Amino acid sequence: MSSNTLSPVVGSPRELLEAALPLLERVAEDKRATALEEHDLQEALEQAAGAGSEVIALKHWPEIGPFDIVIDDRIAIELQFCQSGDGLAGISWDIAKLATARAERKIEDGWIIAAAPSWHWQSRRPGVELIREHKYVGDELVEDYEGSWRLWCNEITTRPTHLPQTFAVTDPDSIATRLGRVPFVFRFARVEVLKPTWHAYLCPHRWRDRMCLPRPWDPDGSGGVKP
Repeated sequence: MSSNTLSPVVGSPRELLEAALPLLERVAEDKRATALEEHDLQEALEQAAGAGSEVIALKHWPEIGPFDIVIDDRIAIELQFCQSGDGLAGISWDIAKLATARAERKIEDGWIIAAAPSWHWQSRRPGVELIREHKYVGDELVEDYEGSWRLWCNEITTRPTHLPQTFAVTDPDSIATRLGRVPFVFRFARVEVLKPTWHAYLCPHRWRDRMCLPRPWDPDGSGGVKP
């Protein structure tokens, strides 16, 4: 984590972003806003929060990667930064990840923070509609982003075995600003679990009668475990 000369901010994503944006603006001046990456956003937020990424072991998601920012071992934040293309589709993975951590009571609160140029949010690119009030039941989130989940199954060495039955994105909000001369919008929302019972996750590969890449806990590539 970068050295921190600020007083740590422990609060809402809005407070964190308001503290981090001046740092990010200075980076944008140095390297141009069009060259900014998620790593730049993460470093600015780490300095504002006085916290960094952390691995939280999850029973229902073996070998899950680190959460982007974890504050006081109780608040987890996942980040997405997209200049163009389908980068915001990763929000669906982050929603499921935070919902699993909340259902297992490994965190008390979970947030998504996503950033993109203002015009990207007005496009129809995958992911732009995910920062909104919505309740997901069963496999709905995976169904909505089936192609992305199949791609991640091939590219990422982890996947859930179970997901919470019902979870939701709530309290969406946004901050509009300029990084350099580029108008950006930062959208953020909370992830909550409404029904913490579990249902077995079956990878969309298997929906199409295709095999997944095997994992240590899933040697036959079934895409999860049996209920």
